[in-house]
Amino acid sequence: MSNLPIRRVVLFKHGVGYFEREARVTGDKPLALNFKQREVSDVLKSLTVLDLDGGTVSAVSYDSTTPVEQLLAEIALSIPDSGSLVGLLPQIKGARAAVKPTGGAAILGAILGIDTLETTANGTTTSHPRLSLLTDAGDVRTFDLFDLELTLLDEGIKRDLDFYLRTQLASKKKDARTFTLFAQGDGERTVRVSYVLEAPVWKATYRVLLNEQPTPPAPLPEGKGEKAVQPLIQGWAVVDNTSDEDWSEVDLTLVAGLPVSFTHDLYTPRYIRRPVVEVKETTGVLPLMAEAGFDDDLDDDDGDDLNDTSVSYASAPGTVRERMMLKGIRVSAPGMIADAPRAKSAVSSVQAQTRERQVGDLFEYGIEKPVTVRRNQSALVPILLKPFNGRSVLLYQKAARPENPIRCVEFENTTGLTLEGGPVTVLDSGSYVGEAMLDTMKPTENRLVGYAVELAVRVLDNVDSHSDRVTRVVIRNGTLRTHYAQVAKTTYTFSSKSDKEQVLYLDHPRDGREWKLFDTAKPHEITENYWRFRFALPPNAVTKFVVQQSQTLYQNWGLADLTEKQFAAWVSAKYLDKPTEKALKEVLEQRYKLSQIEYTLNRLNEERGKIHTDQQRVRDNLGALGDRASEKELRERFVATLGKQEDRLAAMLAEEDTLRADRDAAREKLNESLAKLEYDAEVG
Repeated sequence: MSNLPIRRVVLFKHGVGYFEREARVTGDKPLALNFKQREVSDVLKSLTVLDLDGGTVSAVSYDSTTPVEQLLAEIALSIPDSGSLVGLLPQIKGARAAVKPTGGAAILGAILGIDTLETTANGTTTSHPRLSLLTDAGDVRTFDLFDLELTLLDEGIKRDLDFYLRTQLASKKKDARTFTLFAQGDGERTVRVSYVLEAPVWKATYRVLLNEQPTPPAPLPEGKGEKAVQPLIQGWAVVDNTSDEDWSEVDLTLVAGLPVSFTHDLYTPRYIRRPVVEVKETTGVLPLMAEAGFDDDLDDDDGDDLNDTSVSYASAPGTVRERMMLKGIRVSAPGMIADAPRAKSAVSSVQAQTRERQVGDLFEYGIEKPVTVRRNQSALVPILLKPFNGRSVLLYQKAARPENPIRCVEFENTTGLTLEGGPVTVLDSGSYVGEAMLDTMKPTENRLVGYAVELAVRVLDNVDSHSDRVTRVVIRNGTLRTHYAQVAKTTYTFSSKSDKEQVLYLDHPRDGREWKLFDTAKPHEITENYWRFRFALPPNAVTKFVVQQSQTLYQNWGLADLTEKQFAAWVSAKYLDKPTEKALKEVLEQRYKLSQIEYTLNRLNEERGKIHTDQQRVRDNLGALGDRASEKELRERFVATLGKQEDRLAAMLAEEDTLRADRDAAREKLNESLAKLEYDAEVG
């Protein structure tokens, strides 16, 4: 077996790594790779094997999921831990072998077994195992087992022994699974193997250097005064090798982005339950009634054109670049990529030697020099050292810190690179001044990166919020809506004790899209949750900044339930013009008439309830009276009372029918009046 050392590692930000191995082989050569059991499905999903010099890879075999006891049970061999040769030979009785005693010629024959010869000397008995052999000449001979060379000639026995020993060795590594690649060909060739495995994400960490003077200072152009020094950003990548193998002098690439990746179990055998089909017994065969055929313009395309347009991962030797072909971007082959200019700086002896490339939505950092990371160790790799457009500014955000603004780096990503998110340590003139977190930034993006509290500036804010007068009245669909403004005025007071002028960004909460600014300076920019203003803070001075905002609120009133009190309030506030006031007064009168009818109907309904209750009492009393003469007069009185009540109920029923008709007519008239009424006017 030959080893395949790791030559290339590509780490992504979503928990996988691409690994590339390469080895030189001669002739037919098996190659072995070991993986943990949990990695096997990923390997089966992504393994690519290429013989780059005309050879072929005939097959790739790997360890089964079958338990070792079950595997060994398939062969009739068992080798004990002690006395292995003595224990093995009786199990292969009859196997052909060549026996060559020390100083003698080889003798061919079949193994009979092991015999034990005991000798006694000086009272001590010693056992000597001897091999019994039936020679090809027909003789039975014995040999001292440990004074000979024994060669097995039976190929089946040799294969079983080899399988037994390999299986036993693999079982010692409980979590190891061996892949064997069979490369076939002539002469010396290069075999390349690649696959994707779960791997720790690489992590970015940065240093921002403010006011870092080059050494020696760069000469100024003629006639120009002192120039501002561009800040520098230095980037490092934290790389973890959690595997059981060293990464020795590997080509390391780090990719920022989020390609799709998933796990899928290809290692565990999968079975499908097959249907049971029984033989159908018949006594005869019916004549076949074939269905009528018809012509159809079916597409004869066999799908070959799909193969012409799909991406073949095995067709591009030796790189992960072809596997990151997104959105139709064509990527050049290895060795054809022009190196990006190396960042040069006199302020650091650590040079970031990387090749940067945009590949679709991904961004790739290729480390120029080979990297070595020992097993279960980590490394800090420089990936970036470039100037950028930026300066130190202040940002006040009350939610972050009410008393003081935050000192920030106003960061414009002019590096031309995608900067992966990570922690930032900020140095000013060589001194540590704070730390920050940088979100992922695409080229040309701008960000305020806060790193310290500015104690030299104190902030107070005063908020005045109130509801303003009604500014608009709308009547539509039987509803009167009043529009009024909710006004908020915030006065920020900045007291600066600094000796120099500073630029300050003020983040004022937007609190939804309904709020609008008025009588306020135009924001420098708008974020998802803030209006962001920018202005200067003079040294040793107090600066005030006022933000005024308003939002329109609504209140609805149903005119079908209009009251005299509410109508009087609207007239007093002059919400209505004269025609609308007159129309609403008529609506109010109609509403009064309707309410009177509804009141009368309610009174009649209450009276009916009382009559029904009294009738029940009278009937109960009638039921209690007997046939005596003294009770006859009382019975007649009760019957007369019931007659009067029934007359009243009949009169009420007729009255209710008339009232309901009047009520329905009044409602219809009221609804028609409300439907016709439309009004929209500014108030004030």
